[in-house]
Amino acid sequence: MRPEHRKRKASGTQGKNSTAGRKREGAYFHYRELLDALEIGVACVSERGIIRYSNPRFGDMVAAPPFKSLTGTNLRSFLSGSSWRDLDMALRRSAGVPSEGQLQLDVVSGPKRMIRVSFVPIPSAEYGPLIGIVATEVTRLMETAQALRDSEASVQNLSARLLRVQDEERRHMARDLHDTIGQELAIAVMRVEQIAKEVSTGAPNVQEELAECSEWLRKIESEIRTLSYVLHPPLLDQIGLVPALKWYIEGFSKRSGLNVQIDVRSKIPRLNVEEETALFRIVQESLTNVLRHSGSPEAYVRIGLENDSLCVSIEDKGQGIKRDRANEPKAPLGVGIAGMRGRLSLVQGTLDIQSDEQGTKVNATVPVRRADYKSVSASESAAAPARPMHHAQQPVAQGRTARILVADDHEIARRGIRDLFRDEPELEICGEAQDGVEALAKVNELHPDLLILDLSMPKMGGFSVANHLRRTNPSLKILVYSTHSHPDIERMARSAGCRGYVHKANAARDLVRGARAILRGGEFYECDIARSQPA
Repeated sequence: MRPEHRKRKASGTQGKNSTAGRKREGAYFHYRELLDALEIGVACVSERGIIRYSNPRFGDMVAAPPFKSLTGTNLRSFLSGSSWRDLDMALRRSAGVPSEGQLQLDVVSGPKRMIRVSFVPIPSAEYGPLIGIVATEVTRLMETAQALRDSEASVQNLSARLLRVQDEERRHMARDLHDTIGQELAIAVMRVEQIAKEVSTGAPNVQEELAECSEWLRKIESEIRTLSYVLHPPLLDQIGLVPALKWYIEGFSKRSGLNVQIDVRSKIPRLNVEEETALFRIVQESLTNVLRHSGSPEAYVRIGLENDSLCVSIEDKGQGIKRDRANEPKAPLGVGIAGMRGRLSLVQGTLDIQSDEQGTKVNATVPVRRADYKSVSASESAAAPARPMHHAQQPVAQGRTARILVADDHEIARRGIRDLFRDEPELEICGEAQDGVEALAKVNELHPDLLILDLSMPKMGGFSVANHLRRTNPSLKILVYSTHSHPDIERMARSAGCRGYVHKANAARDLVRGARAILRGGEFYECDIARSQPA
């Protein structure tokens, strides 16, 4: 081959190599752009930890921003000495084979970081053997996982404490049932059996012993009603937070000897059942704490509307509690305070506790919707008689048997009412209803002259039934019949257009009398009867 030809051939080869080199440089440039844009850290380092390349995300992990090129620097320069040993071991292990794992890096310019890494050996003619590093920071993930574990542990601890409190309350209830109600029922049974024997022998004092046994049973019924009320206040569902609190505080003061004053500073609207129950339990728990821990002889409950919120405060003049236990969320709280905060959080409410050596004040706040304010005026207007008085006072025609519908969810109660009216020829039980919805249906079907209406019924409460009938059947006479006795019940009964109220404990004495009075066109409320009795 001639030299010229060889020269031309060599010149052509050189041109091809130059073109290939430019292509490789272009590809390298695009690969680098791609790596720089990744949200995971990527770097190439020597076996000794010298950085040959790192993308911005890797730099963020090991160095303080803003990002600067780390090429030529040693990874050690960004890590505290405590992390060097783990780093060196990882690099040596990965020089020959791929590996992956998790490293805790003690970064010089920031807090400790947990990094999930993959190491890949990369042969390099220019730099010698390199190690590629792909790094993902999992610090927040680990912190979140730890927080979740801590939270689960807290929930388990709280659940354990709640179970202990529940067991203690059950023991307390069992003791009350056995030591008081159980013993008194046993004695009442013995007295009834003794009276039965005396009846057969014609003993002269049977009437007195029956009256004594009746009073004994009344006492037992009252104790059972009190225990039931402490477990769940039925008045709360029927007539709202404030009357229920007044009733509870009155009974609590009598049972405990603690002087509790209640001050209602606004017209309080009805809230939903969860909100009213939460606030009621806050007062209940707070007064229990005052009695057990404060040493205060008195307590004050104040209720009012402030800035579109219903605020309930419970204050005492006792020895106070430590602030860190009262307001610090991470403090080792007792079940009572933690339970109160939990209850309020479910209804978007807040709890604040202020305490010093002069006493403690618990403030519970629940937001009130504007629609609830309208219910105040609506309930106030409902207080006026809604049906014409000539309808309510029209007596049943003389000589006609009056038809009576009984609405009560307990079969025993309905049977007892039937027995009371069995020997009253002018009064007829024409039907029975087991819940509020059935009561409305039976009124439309049977057209009774009088409805004897229990307040606490499923599906639809007694006052809801009465208010519905006040609009749809204003001539129907209604006699409220309930285990609850409170002035607010009588007020609500009058507001709902009812003509009378009889306490179940006094049914044998008053129910037939009340039915007759109302059917004659009058009213029968125990407070009016008491005022009319001679002193």
